[in-house]
Amino acid sequence: MPRPNHHGEQTIMCGRFANHLQHLKDWSEILGSWPDEVSGGYNVAPTQTVAAFVEDGGRAMRWGLIAPWAKEISSRYATFNARLESVAEKPAFRHAWRSSQRCLIPALGYYEWRGEKADKQPYFVHLESGQPMVFAGMYEPAREGGFPASCTIITRPARGTLEALHPRTPAVLAPEQASAWFGESPDDVLRLLEEQAPPAAGFYPVDRAVNNARYDAPDCIDPLE
Repeated sequence: MPRPNHHGEQTIMCGRFANHLQHLKDWSEILGSWPDEVSGGYNVAPTQTVAAFVEDGGRAMRWGLIAPWAKEISSRYATFNARLESVAEKPAFRHAWRSSQRCLIPALGYYEWRGEKADKQPYFVHLESGQPMVFAGMYEPAREGGFPASCTIITRPARGTLEALHPRTPAVLAPEQASAWFGESPDDVLRLLEEQAPPAAGFYPVDRAVNNARYDAPDCIDPLE
């Protein structure tokens, strides 16, 4: 497990998700078109390219935020999740936060694990409504030197049913909150996420093949029989 430090965040949750979306239902008009260069997948892992949506449409971004002062794309510190409680102060994230560089990252759901390291059981977390999840995120644009656009998913303390699985969860937004996420001040969106009642979610065990980040197939999200 990467060590927590003042540059980034400890790897604590939401290390994989599924975004092989066939349609976005209530989100389609808000998000706009899916970026052509992102095929999606059922077992998306950090450093892979994901679809992230900014105010004017979809963009292909590296999952794992690259700070504007970073000299290399790769980092010894995990930056694919950003804690809501400290996002405004952590050096890796505070520029994106203070500059209101916010994005939305759609997913069918995400994976979380239980058990000992040698025998971890993966679970797929999904909304009970059957709608896709849309994570609150932040991004840094591409810059000279071959640095791609990159993003991170904001996490918050888990509530309700999900507390039994893991103490943290991605910050999931409802369609009616999208305009506020893009348009409000940093202080206002912080309050939005702190006060928001999370949508009803459930989880079920899936095959341990998900543990291998190279395995990406529709049966990743099938309930374990």
